[in-house]
Amino acid sequence: HNMHFSYGGEAVLHRVNLRIPFGKCTAIIGPSGSGKTTILDLITGLITTGEGQISIDGIPLSDIDLRRWRNRVGYVPQESVLFHDTVLANVTMDDPLLSEIDAENALRDAGLWNFVEKEPDGLKTIVGERGTRLSGGQRQRLAIARALVRKPALLILDEATASLDPNTEADVISSLARLKEQITMVAISHQQNILTMADVIYKIQNGTVVETSLAEING
Repeated sequence: HNMHFSYGGEAVLHRVNLRIPFGKCTAIIGPSGSGKTTILDLITGLITTGEGQISIDGIPLSDIDLRRWRNRVGYVPQESVLFHDTVLANVTMDDPLLSEIDAENALRDAGLWNFVEKEPDGLKTIVGERGTRLSGGQRQRLAIARALVRKPALLILDEATASLDPNTEADVISSLARLKEQITMVAISHQQNILTMADVIYKIQNGTVVETSLAEING
C-alpha cells in the first residue's frame, strides 16, 4: 500500500499499490533493474520499506514473525543448485522433519514422480554433480518440489522457466497451473507461457506499477 523504496537515496519504487490474490497466480513484469526483485524482497521481509505498508491477509508485515512468514514461502530461481546426492536429499535438504512421503507428495505436485518411481533406486537415485544426470526440465521440477515440500502458502517463481526450451517450459507450467487453487503464486517472468497462466499481471514502469493484460502486452 503506497509503497516507496530507495537504494542509496535513489528511488526505485514510487507509491506502489498492488494486490496479490489468494489462490491465484500474479505475474510481475518489467525491464532489468526496474524493481521486480525489490518487490519480492519486500514481500518476504528481506528488506523493509521506509514508506508505505505491506500486509499479509490484512495484518501488517511489521506485526508478523518474519521467520514464521519466510517458512511459509517457497522460492524457485532460474538456476537452482542441486547437490551430488539423492533425489530425496535434494528435495528435503536433509531436514529430519521431512519424510519420504513428504518428498513423494512434493515430487507428484511438481510432475516429477513418474520419472522417480521408474528409477531402480527411486528416491535414492543420485542426480549427479549439479543435477547432470537429469534433463533441464527434470532439474527445474526437482527445484519446484524442493520449494513445495514444506507446503508453502506462497510460491515465488523468479524467472523459473527462462532457461527451458518452449516444450519443456509448457509441461512444467502445466504442472504449476494445477496447483493454483492450493497455493498463491507470484511469478517474475517475461515468458509467454507463464503470463498465460497468470490471473493478474502487473507491469513496472518508471518505478510505478500498473495492472495490465496479456492482450495489451501482445498488442
